[in-house]
Amino acid sequence: MWLGSINLGNTRTDRAFLFFMRYLYCFIIVLLYQSCVKEIGNEAQTENVNQEESEKLTQLMNLLINGNCEKWVWFPSSNIKDGGDYLSGWYLKDNKGSVFCESDIIYEGQHSAKLSSPQSGVTAFISQKVEVPPGHRIRIVFHYRMDYIEGTGARMYCYFRENGTSNIANDILYTFYDEATLDIIRGGGYDIDEFSDTKGEWRKFDYTIQVPAIAHYFVFEIHAYVGTNLYVDDCYVIDVDM
Repeated sequence: MWLGSINLGNTRTDRAFLFFMRYLYCFIIVLLYQSCVKEIGNEAQTENVNQEESEKLTQLMNLLINGNCEKWVWFPSSNIKDGGDYLSGWYLKDNKGSVFCESDIIYEGQHSAKLSSPQSGVTAFISQKVEVPPGHRIRIVFHYRMDYIEGTGARMYCYFRENGTSNIANDILYTFYDEATLDIIRGGGYDIDEFSDTKGEWRKFDYTIQVPAIAHYFVFEIHAYVGTNLYVDDCYVIDVDM
């Protein structure tokens, strides 16, 4: 070491100075090592962040119009039975005071859709039809929060269609899927008949399914029945094979 060549005397002061210089040298080496380790860690963290960002869903990928539930229009009773909020780009049938623009309970952005049936016999639902290529895989993603009170609860109720208006019957779909697979997009997901109370927390539904060879349309639809408040936000249908 270079410190070993310093020509110092053998006094106590000289030995103390030599010890101090060697200690300082070691301290600098440790600092340099820690700096290198931190830099490598930062690079690895940056790579992870970049990977997460690249996998983040965007509305540009989305086959759904207004999938983030941000655009709403209010209509008087002359336009929609009983009037009320209208989720732009979505089919709501007769609103009947069952679908609302929610600004307090949201997953992301400024608004979510609140599905809350006012009475028995009225199903609160949002629905949208998108064109899909036969045989392609589509990824279905949405976030939901369910405050269960009583009654039937809420569920998905999705369809495939050969043309713009006729749903493909279940007995035909069963030639493409087993019952458990079809139940995923007809229930609460993952072989569950309906959604469960999320106890104030948002949950994510994320599932990829192959479009039947005879289908050209997919209908994304969610139902909520009397006694349940269901909040829905950030909905996506993505063509994975595009």
